[in-house]
Amino acid sequence: MTSPPTRPPRHKRTYLINPRFQLKYTALLVGVVLTVVLVLGAVIGRTVGEATDYAQLAVAEAERAMNESRSNSKLAHQNVVLAAADNPELVKIMDDANAEADKKAERDLDDVRGRKQVIVRQKSRTFALLGAAGVLLALLLGAMGILITHRVVGPVHKMKRLLRQVGTGRLGSRERLREGDELSDLFETFLQMTYSLKAMQKSRLATLDDTIRDAAASGASPAVMDGLRALRAQMVLGLAGGRRSSIPAPSGLT
Repeated sequence: MTSPPTRPPRHKRTYLINPRFQLKYTALLVGVVLTVVLVLGAVIGRTVGEATDYAQLAVAEAERAMNESRSNSKLAHQNVVLAAADNPELVKIMDDANAEADKKAERDLDDVRGRKQVIVRQKSRTFALLGAAGVLLALLLGAMGILITHRVVGPVHKMKRLLRQVGTGRLGSRERLREGDELSDLFETFLQMTYSLKAMQKSRLATLDDTIRDAAASGASPAVMDGLRALRAQMVLGLAGGRRSSIPAPSGLT
């Protein structure tokens, strides 16, 4: 019974390849946006605060008007009673008019107080909405900043790894960028450089093969032949990128 084919291991994607660089510029982006949000919040807060102050002033004026209306009603009632004590109908008419004026002043006061409450609620709602939007925007920009810098840091990380390989003489590489990565032109230029170095190394390897043949034909000492073959093995290993060589040795060189 044959065992089921095993799946290749899945590599966990790491978005923080260079945490110092990525978090630095992500924090800078979030800081700039939050500064704009704070400035905007200050402007909105000042505007809403002025509206609240005007509403408070309107309430105070309405209360003063209502108090004056009541005082005037009492004073008018007293004057009518003194002037027309023998005419109760006139007193009643004046009292009704004063009562209607007092009710109108109370309705105006209630209306102004209601408008003030609406402004206060809108103020609280505006600050709550602005704060929630600021937090949501900071989280969204933080995630976007990490993702965007990841698209830049990824290719740089691969190029650093390729530079280390080239520095140790390993020219064979299968590194490729992911779809959507930035710096693709720079990465392709770097790969072209490694291809050119690899072609030069192959040319030198061919020259070394000719030298080994000539040395073998001229009866060079075993020590010299071993040194030349060791040098060839190192060059082949570099062309294979540090992996097992897939370049066969020409006949007569083993």
